[in-house]
Amino acid sequence: MALDLNKLKARNSSKKQTDPRRIFTTLKRDPKFKRPSDEQGDVLDGWFAAKDQANVTLKMNTGSGKTIVGLLCLQSSLNEGKGPAVYVVPDNFLIRQVVTEAEALGVSVTEDHTDAAFLAGDTILVINIWKLVNGKSAFGVGQGSAKIRIGTIVIDDAHACLATVADQFKIRLLSTHAAYEPLLDLFEEDLEQQSNSLLLDVKAEDPTAVMVVPFWAWKDKIKKVNAILHPHRYDDQLKWPWPLIRDVLPLCQVAFGGGQLEIAPRYLPIDNIPAFTEAARRIYMTATLADDGILVSHFQADPSEVLNPIRPKGGGDIGDRMILAPQEINPTITVDDLKELAAKKAETINVSVIVPSKERAKYWSDVADQTLTADNIEYGTEKLRAGHVGVTVFVNKYDGIDLPSDACEMLIIDGLPEVEGLIARAEHIILNETRRQLIRQIQRIEQGMGRGVRSSEDHCVVLLIGSRLTQRIHNPEARTLFSPATRAQLKLGRDVTEQLRDEPLSELEAVMDLCLNEDEGWVDASKDAIVNADEDQPGHVDEATILLREAFDAARLSRFAQAQALAQKAVGTTSDKRLKGYIKQQLAEYVHHTNPAEAQQLQLSAVELNRSLVRPMHGITYSKLEAPKESQAAAAVAFMKRFLEKNDLILWVNALIEALEWGEANTKRFERAMRDMGLLLGFGSQMPEDDFGKGPDNLWSIGNLSYFVIECKSGATSAKAISKH
Repeated sequence: MALDLNKLKARNSSKKQTDPRRIFTTLKRDPKFKRPSDEQGDVLDGWFAAKDQANVTLKMNTGSGKTIVGLLCLQSSLNEGKGPAVYVVPDNFLIRQVVTEAEALGVSVTEDHTDAAFLAGDTILVINIWKLVNGKSAFGVGQGSAKIRIGTIVIDDAHACLATVADQFKIRLLSTHAAYEPLLDLFEEDLEQQSNSLLLDVKAEDPTAVMVVPFWAWKDKIKKVNAILHPHRYDDQLKWPWPLIRDVLPLCQVAFGGGQLEIAPRYLPIDNIPAFTEAARRIYMTATLADDGILVSHFQADPSEVLNPIRPKGGGDIGDRMILAPQEINPTITVDDLKELAAKKAETINVSVIVPSKERAKYWSDVADQTLTADNIEYGTEKLRAGHVGVTVFVNKYDGIDLPSDACEMLIIDGLPEVEGLIARAEHIILNETRRQLIRQIQRIEQGMGRGVRSSEDHCVVLLIGSRLTQRIHNPEARTLFSPATRAQLKLGRDVTEQLRDEPLSELEAVMDLCLNEDEGWVDASKDAIVNADEDQPGHVDEATILLREAFDAARLSRFAQAQALAQKAVGTTSDKRLKGYIKQQLAEYVHHTNPAEAQQLQLSAVELNRSLVRPMHGITYSKLEAPKESQAAAAVAFMKRFLEKNDLILWVNALIEALEWGEANTKRFERAMRDMGLLLGFGSQMPEDDFGKGPDNLWSIGNLSYFVIECKSGATSAKAISKH
């Protein structure tokens, strides 16, 4: 008698398995997937225990198999009846990677949001973040209007998705748009009150100029703003963001500059994509998210749930990286020297260079075999995966690209990441030298460093170059903000640095070859560093971010007294003067709705803490610049005493020189560097236009009632003369 095996199987399969580890064993998968790695197992177990939380953050090192974890979490949710299930990635390039991985794993996926199997909860939908979050989303836009229900959603590379999400909640109009001139005319007097000379730059469409519209002018004229924008709501530039932010328009920030304007809220009303906020489970996967508060500000995540991310035990499974800052080893090593070294190494291996801007990419053009931007990144990355290319330059692409194995054996991060967009640039200036800005920069740098190791089998030499980046990494506080595995590899790199201190580049090259050739002694030291990495700290969510998010949501409901109370509490969370001023301005914005006069007093108090904020209508007076009371030499020595070691001073001066670079994109940095140079030389030094809205860019007092009045004009391109319009 023959046994009916299907009948036996049916009796044992009546209840679908929900434990993701057990699901893995039942899949008809590629033989390369033998079992989940220890790191994957740790995270899967942690997620399964916390799966009923609405928000769960999974933090895994780059290359440790996040995709498999995400797919198994979604399959578990489907088996439990918590579907439909959606896997979200930052861009189309990564959709193909996830689909390929799912097929090899034996998990059913689709790219079609109308697929009946997806809607029925039988297969996983894989899409990019834009497909979900946009003003015409197929999933529905507007509170209570979800067209497609989502049960469980995974946001992979959450840090990379955040930038795309923020862009969807931003109106950006070029000066050629019919609404631009009427809006500029509407706020001309308000902007002129801030700075007449800067307004001239805005009108001339100077690419370096950024002016923020004072919040009181925006709120008082919001009906006129609506009257200007509303007729254009179906234009190509407005039809995508308008449905997402029209209801929070009075709470938006506005900036003009470079022949365009931007309008965006400080915090995102993500509940205008109800399919996302109403999902039973939201799973955020990330390798680097130094400030988990961004999940609160952008995704309205519950802070209490975000504070406890799930991680693998120990350092995790990460590839071998030798992370070095050559100019920290020897400050006489130049970027030109390192470019020459990169070209030499690229004769036999693939070298990737991440630069912050198209302008910086020009520096590498004489040695670059390909330069990749958003337009050609998929094609260029495939070339790298296919074989030897040489030097590849990535323009402002710190995340969302995978360069496994031989695709990248040497990775160079050239300079500090730069911010894009008018409002982001204005905020960058406001938060300059604050811990909050430092966290954002470190997060971008760590994202970039993760591109070259996509599995534990990979190896990569990572060079951090440029004086400003070297100085930033040299900061002990900055190093604490990296993940434990990266921090361990940075420490190992610094141990190498100590042995090579002041040695020439040829010695550094010989050490780099230990990693490139997978020297047994180096590999053992590298693995030992990872195994003994520190335990990670709990998730970090700045208390002020939580309070200000709640204040914004209260203001959306016109509960301005509640918004004021929350913002006032946020002011008390920091002792950093610049950050306190920035938060106090947000308090003033809410107070203006009920008491404009008090709001002006608050704004005056905010500007006294941070001169980069919008100036109130009255009350700012010029503070006369005096030369230091002691001699110039004594003042210079006193300034230099802040540096504990000789190399600290050399790194700072090199960063200063690098900031004094001519170019349109760096005018504010140039002006700050001129201020700092005046202090270094022992003079009184000031930025009158920045601090008081009038006067020259820079002013030095050199004693005996003598002054240098300096208009920097570092972005000017005229060959003959430079004029102030």
